[in-house]
Amino acid sequence: MIKAQLTKCLKEGLKFPESKGVQQRGIADKIEDACNEIIKATFKDVRPAKSRRSIEDVNIGNTYVDHKTSDAALDFKMPNMISIDRLRKLDRELIYNFVVYDSNKKEIIDTFALNVYELNWDYLKIQNLGKGQLQITSMVEFLKAPKTKLNKEQWLERLRAEAVAFYKKVQKDAEKRQAEWQKVVDNSAQT
Repeated sequence: MIKAQLTKCLKEGLKFPESKGVQQRGIADKIEDACNEIIKATFKDVRPAKSRRSIEDVNIGNTYVDHKTSDAALDFKMPNMISIDRLRKLDRELIYNFVVYDSNKKEIIDTFALNVYELNWDYLKIQNLGKGQLQITSMVEFLKAPKTKLNKEQWLERLRAEAVAFYKKVQKDAEKRQAEWQKVVDNSAQT
């Protein structure tokens, strides 16, 4: 229900912001601020994120909403989504509000909302940042087919499998680095 309303109000009300002299991140910030204003005008019980480190940009009732902007004028984008540790402990619905814009044409191309468990695993990967960060591997490809065919339970099972594989790889990499450093220590002790 919130996803459909969110998409509808933003498709109708979101306009490309004034961007003269503003870099890409500045444009994205302006778009995200405009999304928040439209959301506040459309929904009841809207609250801002509790801190800069919050997973959401805004709360609608008991739902986290996190904006993800993507500039179609850029070829390579691999946005971070959420720490897998935070995702494992998620206590309520998390909706990603995707806004695709073109900074060259100065237009909003599309906006749509997906629950975190609807993200297409074909374009997701866990990267080595903190305890592991869920990341979209190619935003360009993801936008062609953003929604998974998995149900929530299947999606979470895939997350568990990917997390276990990720931590095994991290462990193997750490052991390799440790062995390399041990050689340095052993060689310096011999000289």
